[in-house]
Amino acid sequence: MRNRRIENEWRLLHDLAALNPGSLEIVERGVGPNEEYFRVRLNQTTGPVESRDGVGLRDSHLAGFHFPRFFPAVPIEALLMHPVFHPNVDPDTGFVCLWTRVCPGDTVAEALTRLQRVIAWDLANLTPDHVMQPRAAAWYRDTSRPIALPCAFVPLLLPKPPGDGVESRRASLRTRPRLSQPMERK
Repeated sequence: MRNRRIENEWRLLHDLAALNPGSLEIVERGVGPNEEYFRVRLNQTTGPVESRDGVGLRDSHLAGFHFPRFFPAVPIEALLMHPVFHPNVDPDTGFVCLWTRVCPGDTVAEALTRLQRVIAWDLANLTPDHVMQPRAAAWYRDTSRPIALPCAFVPLLLPKPPGDGVESRRASLRTRPRLSQPMERK
């Protein structure tokens, strides 16, 4: 079941890349000691990055999606090769906390759209248990910060769901939670 599911995720990733040629590039597929992974470049998604000179913006991000040994019972994990400045991204490993609730049916499409929203600060969990970058949380609360949040991004076009007559649909942005409150419980 696991191998068939990962093959389906790989096909879904190719469908996503075909629908989003300027926003999503497939870089590679590989196998690690305990997991398989896909690497992608997510473009047209602006997010803050921290450097010695302060916080700036980047709009292209190399990301990995890892399928742990017990996937799909264990969720897809996301890693940013160059971590963004965000409370829910580990600044050392690039691990991105995507899921508040997990379901064996979660796909790489959901993982990608959540990652996009995290990078752009459209999705954040500011509860203490989920903050991996306290300085990023403090930066967000500082109303004098020079960067307006959320940052700009082009939502990915998603393949039509089975039985839907619509060719593709954009990830919905109408129900975005506000950043001033915990956005999602983890």
